[in-house]
Amino acid sequence: MSTTEQGGPVAGQRQSAVTDFAAALRQLRLEAGKPSFRAMAGATGAISHTTLHEAASGSRLPSWPTTRSYVRACGGHEAEWRRRWLAAASAASGRETADHRPPEPEAALPHPQEPDEGLPPDAGLPASATDDGTPPEPPQDASAQPHRFRRHRRVLTHLVALAAGTALGAGTVLATDRVTVTVTVPAAAVPSYVARVASATGTTYQTATTLPVQHAVAAGETLVVPVMLTNTRPGEVRATDSQGNTYMIAADQTDGAAGDRTLVLTATVAGALSPSDTITLSYPSTGEQHVIVDELTDVRVVDQHAAATGARGTDFNSGTTPTTRVGPKLVFGVAGVQGGAPVTWTDGFTALPTLSVSADQLATGYKRVTVASSYAAVGTCDHQWMAGVVAFA
Repeated sequence: MSTTEQGGPVAGQRQSAVTDFAAALRQLRLEAGKPSFRAMAGATGAISHTTLHEAASGSRLPSWPTTRSYVRACGGHEAEWRRRWLAAASAASGRETADHRPPEPEAALPHPQEPDEGLPPDAGLPASATDDGTPPEPPQDASAQPHRFRRHRRVLTHLVALAAGTALGAGTVLATDRVTVTVTVPAAAVPSYVARVASATGTTYQTATTLPVQHAVAAGETLVVPVMLTNTRPGEVRATDSQGNTYMIAADQTDGAAGDRTLVLTATVAGALSPSDTITLSYPSTGEQHVIVDELTDVRVVDQHAAATGARGTDFNSGTTPTTRVGPKLVFGVAGVQGGAPVTWTDGFTALPTLSVSADQLATGYKRVTVASSYAAVGTCDHQWMAGVVAFA
């Protein structure tokens, strides 16, 4: 068999590894609610939106720093994606070693930059490179081997101590046969409610509401925009702001023929907001409007959501979400109630200020959870209601 005949299948396998990896990245973004690449770039602060877009195109294998930023922006499991990237890099370069190696510690990774910019479309890792793209060490003569062994043993001692310290907790002091290491492990981020950014009501027919921002919102934070439209018409509802952030609808529920509608929109802030900025909600012609903007921190993506409606005389219940991912979550609930007694929250929800006009209420609440489960927004009321729940990861 000729060299050309052998190379054809090999080249096809290499390209397949790249395209399969890109398809997996696209699926991850879809599961994260399909955030825009600009929003993803703003959330990471390290990689441009064009590079993130190219990473999912399949034209070439992205670098690990690019892949890591993409995965973080979509709430993926970094260690798992490190293994997948190593396997793809190995297949793309024709080698058979990387897919069985454990992820390297963070300190051993290249500095977050854009090393894949400007490479040809078929670029993978050259056969002479290591898994992280650095050239191999030059061979050394026999006389240098003892020193090299000692150096590797010293590095291994540090890595074992670091891994053990991470498992034991912050401030752990570890003693080895050669060195004592004090490991400081940063506390895990806790998804939290921050503050109400803005709110507004209206009692005349209109098609837009503009809200002044009441306090600064930093890049990387998440905005939640609960909305209740009374006596409205079918049509698109969208939010924009003066910094160009991207808002998506996470929940949308009508009450049937009565012409009322309750929604939840969300945005990961790429362009920071100040009190000089505004947020605008546009909607079909509507007789009465309730709009709230709340800020959350240490959340990135919508994990799961649910929504439901019910008749007068029943307590509100959004219905349960599909099972969430493992890890800390913030569950945010919304209830649009058409009059009656004040809404109360149950099942561990912390109530936020209710926005009322003409006896109609837009009630919001939240709770923090730490286990994978199904969640619902529940509480008491005595009039027609529309409820939604969004679990943020």
